[in-house]
Amino acid sequence: MIRITCRSAAILGLAAVAGATSLRGIGAETRPGFERGSLRLFYIQKPIGFERYEIVRNGERLRLSSDFEFNDRGGSVQLAATLETRPDFSPLSFRAKGKSYRFVNVDSDVRIEGGSALVRADGSESVRRVDAGPGMFTIDGYAPFAAQMLLVRYWLRHERPEVIRTVPGLPVNDVFIEARGRDSIRVAGKLETLDKFSVDGVVWGREAVWLDRSGGLAAAVTRAGGLSFEAVREDLEPALLEFVRSSIRDRLADLESITRRVAPDRTGTYALVGATIVDGTDRPPIDNGTVVVRDGRIADVGPTPEVAVPAGASRIDVAGKTLVPGLWDMHTHVTQIEWAPIYLAAGVTTVRDMGNELDFITALRDDVASRRSLGPRLLLAGLVDGSGPNAFGVVTADTPAEGERVVRRYHDLGFQQIKIYSLVTPTVVAAICAEAHRQGMTVTGHLPTGMTIEQAVGAGMDQIAHLSVRGEPGSDELKQRIAFLHEHGTVIDPTQSWNELLGHAQGTPIQVFQPAIHRIPPPLDRLFSNAAVAGIDAAAARARLDRGLQIVRALHEGGVPIVAGTDEGIPGHSLHRELELYVDAGFTPLAAIQSATIVPARAMKLDAELGTIQRGKRADMAVLDANPLESIRNIRTVRWTIADGHMYESAALWRSVRFQP
Repeated sequence: MIRITCRSAAILGLAAVAGATSLRGIGAETRPGFERGSLRLFYIQKPIGFERYEIVRNGERLRLSSDFEFNDRGGSVQLAATLETRPDFSPLSFRAKGKSYRFVNVDSDVRIEGGSALVRADGSESVRRVDAGPGMFTIDGYAPFAAQMLLVRYWLRHERPEVIRTVPGLPVNDVFIEARGRDSIRVAGKLETLDKFSVDGVVWGREAVWLDRSGGLAAAVTRAGGLSFEAVREDLEPALLEFVRSSIRDRLADLESITRRVAPDRTGTYALVGATIVDGTDRPPIDNGTVVVRDGRIADVGPTPEVAVPAGASRIDVAGKTLVPGLWDMHTHVTQIEWAPIYLAAGVTTVRDMGNELDFITALRDDVASRRSLGPRLLLAGLVDGSGPNAFGVVTADTPAEGERVVRRYHDLGFQQIKIYSLVTPTVVAAICAEAHRQGMTVTGHLPTGMTIEQAVGAGMDQIAHLSVRGEPGSDELKQRIAFLHEHGTVIDPTQSWNELLGHAQGTPIQVFQPAIHRIPPPLDRLFSNAAVAGIDAAAARARLDRGLQIVRALHEGGVPIVAGTDEGIPGHSLHRELELYVDAGFTPLAAIQSATIVPARAMKLDAELGTIQRGKRADMAVLDANPLESIRNIRTVRWTIADGHMYESAALWRSVRFQP
């Protein structure tokens, strides 16, 4: 760790604050006791809004006021916040109201009185009292970024405590800050040296924050709604990619550190002896079965008396347990390194990333493939949208020629698929699909605006993301549509667990449908506890979900391939919930498991290597404490995960990123 000297006179002393604002040159004022900043906000590198803040000193109080606003795909997100502190940044009060993302409501009010913090959060009228001794700060999520700036200043001023307790929390949340050296950024011929920090726990996982030499916020890289989110001081905006790439280097170093700490229990040649084997095919399970793993592949599998364990191989007694193929999540966005151990902990060995920050996801894919870092196999779908203020991301195509160039770029970067988003026009959709097929790629994505599912599939889309199949359950319209999709071999990933999570009624506890919610870190708990629909009751929310499940069942019974995907959701646990919902819809437990094993392997043309427990295939498996054919909820009982023959203890993986096993 590089030690950074605390420059108390330079970090809001407050005489030097004028220096911090004068560096910006953007409406800055230079009178003592005043600081102003303006940050450009980016979502996966697309400029979408601003945060503007000011800090005023009034006697022995500092008052931060921040206005945070951006446009995400046509939706306005606004947040107003105030934070009052002592001159040493010890908090006195905090207020934030609005949204930090399109489905994340923020309504928090904290006051420090004596030795207690009086906390009202999430729009509740009730107030809880929390001990507010030394080492306490007030912050609620990544926004506003200016509050994170003061959090880092607090850490510096108070001699870099090992942990900072923050509220709102459950009842508090632990935040860890680490100095990560200095970056030199050159913009318009001017070189600026910035101090870089890792902040872990404001959101789930690690963020990067840069302060300038006067303690002002220069940049931050975090996540909002699961995707990469950046804030950069306006005059430093040309250096956005430098900040992103510096953050990527640090995060991969963090994952490599986790990998060293969570070593596999077994590699090489070993045998799993005595388990019930659900091999992912339609064959009955093997009771008292044995699987021999050699150098990352399944060397043999069958009833224990019929399988010869090589001399000298480790024998692992798994009697009473169940082996299933490694699970797949076919709709995710792996925008942070913490997802890598979480997926393995949940028994997931392959994921399809459906749109991401390009530099990060290719670097992560390569790091995992080289075994420098642990994690699931990463298959990539390259995101492309039409241009305009409501576009998603920075890769766009408005003409057939532009669409073809996008496809070739993704192909050259090793992507397996193209993901079409909502604003791509019909002629460009057709051009993208044709070029992707010429390049040996397939095409998935959202149903583009103005196109029916028949038109999208007719234009060449091989797969459709989310449940974009219109029609009432049981209607002739739906039956005809399903017959069309079956005829074309179209693959659907319905993401029903995501719909349930975001569509549940306010006041319905998440643990009603997601029993693992108590195992997740406090920042995630707060994030998802605030993601609900106002104005409907629990019965209406369930009826809407049931309608979707009826369509999923009809698709499955009509021969349309269904692949399990989560759109992220609650890390690891949402995939388990997706399979439970398929059983609720009428799938057999085996069919639900196949939707996350052999069916996606076929959809991605990898079924010769993956998707079942069969001789010669890659050794991707999950060892469960209970049999999911008896109850699909037993899919949650992962004891070990085997990825390419490397056998990891699930509990250690959960703990490595602050989950409870």
